[in-house]
Amino acid sequence: MKNIFLSTILSFALFSSYAMFAEEVDVAKNPPSSSYYIILYKNYSANLDLTYNGYTVTNSKGNTDSSGQADVNFWTIPGKNEIKLKITPRKIKDKKEDLSDKRVSVRLFIGQQGQFPDEGIEFSNFEWKEGEGSDLPLEKTIEFTPPFLPPSNLWKLAEKIEWNRESQQSALEFVDSFSKALNSKDIKKIYPFIEFRGKDTSEARYFPYNPEEEKKALEGMIKSIGSTWKLDKKNIQFGTICNGLIGTLTTAKGNDILTAKKGAALPLNLGKIAGKWVIVR
Repeated sequence: MKNIFLSTILSFALFSSYAMFAEEVDVAKNPPSSSYYIILYKNYSANLDLTYNGYTVTNSKGNTDSSGQADVNFWTIPGKNEIKLKITPRKIKDKKEDLSDKRVSVRLFIGQQGQFPDEGIEFSNFEWKEGEGSDLPLEKTIEFTPPFLPPSNLWKLAEKIEWNRESQQSALEFVDSFSKALNSKDIKKIYPFIEFRGKDTSEARYFPYNPEEEKKALEGMIKSIGSTWKLDKKNIQFGTICNGLIGTLTTAKGNDILTAKKGAALPLNLGKIAGKWVIVR
């Protein structure tokens, strides 16, 4: 079990000339209810690194073919949004490996509850195939303004994050306090750290927020993990995503710095609201 996901703090689930915005006008006038921005991606015989407003949807660390989907409501922001992709040649490890039929697909849909991802409105589509497009490596940035936003108080309250010695130190003090609260196994100490995130992400995904259910989930996590959380304070990489409104703390390789037994790990995505750090995603 690589990660243990609480519904409160750990549930993560989620061009170019080919961009198709023909549907945008209709969607803007009549946005569907309970809608989700969903990215579908595929890459065969070539590597794909894909981000949505800085949030990593998929990367080429595995050096293998992949296909998947990501609900990106959490990361859709007011104003200009960016999908960035980088396609690179696959490193050949086995001479017998077949790297023909190199192709990549990245599609953005707007879907509703109860639909399969590709049953929604296709808002944008990028396709690359060897011999029919640019040579590799290839980088693309797709910019768009969403016709509507998923509900979220974060974008109304968040201050833009500028990392410097002072802000880095205060962020570290905050996450250190959080790790100590986790290791205390005291729900009354842990819950205030995750309350904003629980409420806001529930709203963004149209789920009713139930504090009692979240506390029960906390009890389950405490029972499973206990006081085994460790915060790696060495070589921390401070970054920002979502136009600087969310700060990220990772290792230099992009891994989580707050980990525990059984392979559990907590992403540290922070916002600054009224001058104070808050776990937001």
